[in-house]
Amino acid sequence: MANIFPRGLALGKAFYDRVNERKKLKSNIEHTIHSVLIAPRRYGKTSLIAQVLYEHKVNHVWIDFMTITSKEDLQAKLLQKIGELVVEIVPTAEKLKKVLAKYFKKLKPELTFKVPGIHLALKLNQDEESNKEGITEALISLDRLAQEVNKRLVMVFDEFQEILRIDEESTLQGSIRHAVERSQNVTYLFSGSKHRPLRRMFNGKENPLYALCENIPLDKIAKEDYVAFINKAATKKWGKPLEDSIMEKILSYSDRYPKYINALCSALWVSGEKPTDKVVDELWLSYLFSKKTDITEELSDLTLNQRKLLQWLCLEPASELYSQKILQELRMPQSSLQKAVDVLLEKDFITEENGVYKVLDPIWGSYFKTF
Repeated sequence: MANIFPRGLALGKAFYDRVNERKKLKSNIEHTIHSVLIAPRRYGKTSLIAQVLYEHKVNHVWIDFMTITSKEDLQAKLLQKIGELVVEIVPTAEKLKKVLAKYFKKLKPELTFKVPGIHLALKLNQDEESNKEGITEALISLDRLAQEVNKRLVMVFDEFQEILRIDEESTLQGSIRHAVERSQNVTYLFSGSKHRPLRRMFNGKENPLYALCENIPLDKIAKEDYVAFINKAATKKWGKPLEDSIMEKILSYSDRYPKYINALCSALWVSGEKPTDKVVDELWLSYLFSKKTDITEELSDLTLNQRKLLQWLCLEPASELYSQKILQELRMPQSSLQKAVDVLLEKDFITEENGVYKVLDPIWGSYFKTF
């Protein structure tokens, strides 16, 4: 039972709701409509993409840009993943030799057997002198192959905002756009944990990726959907739904973030104790202690003013953040407050909606209240 509340990716029976988003993503893949998923971190973007690929058994390449350290590194990993995918969709050596000569000749393909006579392995070689052209060549060649074998493929670029660290001149983004615009059978999905940079990249007219994708915004999963799913699991385990007060505690502590819902419910399901308000309180406190090191490391990257503002906003959202009253309470000049706001917005610690500023992640409020 505990595996329906996974600590990592939620797949299969552990994935619930997001019905409309899943239909939308499936349709976009079928019609080669490239998409960017935009939402704050821990909203379940990665799980959503993974679930759609899992449900519909879509062949894909998944590149996590958090692991990319240079332009050359990006090309090497992309060529490696594309090579693995080509072997997946063209499994015989005889057919592979033909398509490699037809589509990947410029990338000097090397076809070998991992296990003699059984598992094929393909290596595509990068051009050290011109990595951005190599990336474009590989992506366009993959799409041409997909057209020939009549396959729908997906290219997932996760944590894509990290490309900005290695692409100051925007040459890589230009190369990617060149390939994406020409793609007919490969659908590109972009996502990341910092939604503000992603919005600028895909919505800013001055950026190479402007208007390239359809935006798919994610909101929190509805309260009633969580209640229905959790109570169904509770009835199966304990013979009855959770009491309303217990459910409210779970939803309050987690603020309907999938990561925290799963962490808290997973602990509750395996604790062996009868669900009570006290048990939920203790399990959340235990989880908070287990994350204390990670939380303090994130806080250590903030200045004192940024931490002060974050802690203050944990008490309640603010609609008149720059009023004299708030400036006096924070004991901070307006210029310092503005800098703190800009950084916390950029790092997704806080958000602003219709002039109201609030903390995004519920764990910050619990942290400051407890410690």
